[in-house]
Amino acid sequence: MNHKMTCWVPLLIASVWLSSRMSTLEGRHVSNNFHPLVSNDDSEGTRWAVLVAGSNGFGNYRHQADICHAYQIMKNGGLKDENIIVFMSDDIANNEENPRPGVIINHPNGSDVYKGVPKDYTGNYTSAENLYAVISGNQSAITGGSGKMLNSGPNDTIFIYYADHGGPGIIGMPVGDFVVANDFIDVLKSKHAANAYKKMVIYLEACESGSMFEGILPENINIYVTTASNANESSWGCYCPGDPTYPPPPEFQTCLGDSYSVLWMEDSDKNDRTKETLQQQYETVREKTLDWEAKGSHVMQYGNKNFTDDFLVTYIGATGVSTSTNAYSSSATPTKFVDQRDALLHYLSHKFKNAPEGSKERMEAQKGLIEEIAQREHVDNSVKAIADHLFGEEYRASVISSVRPSGQPLVDDWDCFKNYIKIYESYCGALSTYGRKYTRAIANICNAGVSQEKMVVASSLACP
Repeated sequence: MNHKMTCWVPLLIASVWLSSRMSTLEGRHVSNNFHPLVSNDDSEGTRWAVLVAGSNGFGNYRHQADICHAYQIMKNGGLKDENIIVFMSDDIANNEENPRPGVIINHPNGSDVYKGVPKDYTGNYTSAENLYAVISGNQSAITGGSGKMLNSGPNDTIFIYYADHGGPGIIGMPVGDFVVANDFIDVLKSKHAANAYKKMVIYLEACESGSMFEGILPENINIYVTTASNANESSWGCYCPGDPTYPPPPEFQTCLGDSYSVLWMEDSDKNDRTKETLQQQYETVREKTLDWEAKGSHVMQYGNKNFTDDFLVTYIGATGVSTSTNAYSSSATPTKFVDQRDALLHYLSHKFKNAPEGSKERMEAQKGLIEEIAQREHVDNSVKAIADHLFGEEYRASVISSVRPSGQPLVDDWDCFKNYIKIYESYCGALSTYGRKYTRAIANICNAGVSQEKMVVASSLACP
């Protein structure tokens, strides 16, 4: 095999992977000072926001772009920086791969959304532990960063927006452990018990994001949630290379946004937030997200739905359409979407394809492709081997993919779930963004009553 053929092997392999996963779709520190809320009731209080990008690396550009865009919406809507808390790795804007140094965009024709974003928790301080402490308002538990926290009171509203990769029962953070569903819910319950907010709204972008709330979020703690997907499906990246209608600028090899996130933010940019309600936005985003044929995701609602007639301004502020962060047209909807779990493969494939032959960039992309495909094969095979050892090959598919009825939590014993993830990772390596889908298998193993000793043995045999 000559050198030219060798260079194309990883691209061909990646194309096989991608062709089975992707398709083109036709779619269309802190202050307690209160400032008044413009709302459809007479309450007054402070609007707070926590914005979290749970990933790092240039291939995950879109998550920090989403979060920066959200910040601009909050800021332009009248929220003060002292009341907006941002978690992001901050390794994108000035990354050597960024074709526009110091700038982040969230739309192919969009303006810079990075300028002015507070760098509250960056780098090694973007951990689950810090997120829990910030939401709880537990200053002593915060490590590093600005020290800003949700020092909210009983008349205040809280808006939490998260964007990253997830898996059944988990969402990622740039460093450290996963945010696990029951731990997150416990933090929210404690916040409610402390009478530290009036109402809370959470928007969550991740694969299987519904599993973070399904069957475990109480309806009586004044928290309303929408998620990018239900408990059993992926969410999708957008404004990606290859989009025939709205691709990113040609110098970008990565997706600029995520579908659910882009849709709620573009809707917020375009419309009068003093007149649009939470329910109206949910219906708009749900329809457009599901309007992508078989590859759409089901935007979901959880928690207390009794205040979804509140106007958006109550939580994210309001601004005139003329001050919108980006310039959009009503038809500016992407038409090709990428499964969140395949976005890294998509990025590496385009990087490899477009780099000059023989260049350092091409060699790095080739190496990245080979490693990513090998890692996928490893996690596929190791989970299959564990299932075979514990239940037999005939039950493998059920163990890996069996889904509980709607309304039930992912797992009965969350301590088992967290422990068995650690057991798997100690023998087989950390669960990558692709591998996180297999936390459903780990939940099913717990639900079947498999002992820790058997899980250890199966993991050690699968990954000797």
